[in-house]
Amino acid sequence: MVMVRRVNVLSIAVAVGVLGVGVPGAGALSVNHPHATAVVSHALKMKKLAFTSSYSGSVKMLFGASSVAGTMSGTGKATIIGQGTVSASGATTSFSTSSASDPVSGTAVLKGPGGSITVKTLTVYASTTSSAAPTSTSPDPVVVSGTVKVIKGTGKFVGATGTLSVHASFTVSSVTGSETQKFVATLKGSLSVKA
Repeated sequence: MVMVRRVNVLSIAVAVGVLGVGVPGAGALSVNHPHATAVVSHALKMKKLAFTSSYSGSVKMLFGASSVAGTMSGTGKATIIGQGTVSASGATTSFSTSSASDPVSGTAVLKGPGGSITVKTLTVYASTTSSAAPTSTSPDPVVVSGTVKVIKGTGKFVGATGTLSVHASFTVSSVTGSETQKFVATLKGSLSVKA
């Protein structure tokens, strides 16, 4: 009988979206004053772009009694951002062989020549199927998938917004202590950026 192992791993949340809207304040003088100030409003023009990316690097996991925490760092390339780096941290809160997946929470930062974008998990899960506990000679494959949301941008990505789907994979060879493995990740979606 094949058991389904729920693997709690760090959040691989890599994504990009950009949106900026600025509305200068409006002023008005008292009704008793002979002059009035005009209300001025400017909205930044935005454009929506398709986004794809690919990253690879190392994921370090620390297994606790009822949780797994992790950090990631890697390099890759993304549309809009260009060649750059990704770093992430996250966790899950349980470990069980009775469920197919665990929810993952965390954040990631994508950096490129023009600035950075920070994303947060919306609905991300880590899962694997295995008939036995992972070992160094028979590691369990882990798949992380779901949706992430842009929560901050710097440089030319100030005001960034958007959501992306994420798909990442790596292996685990233990469920205790700590270990470091290689990961690969791709993200796809649409983003709004300043025109």
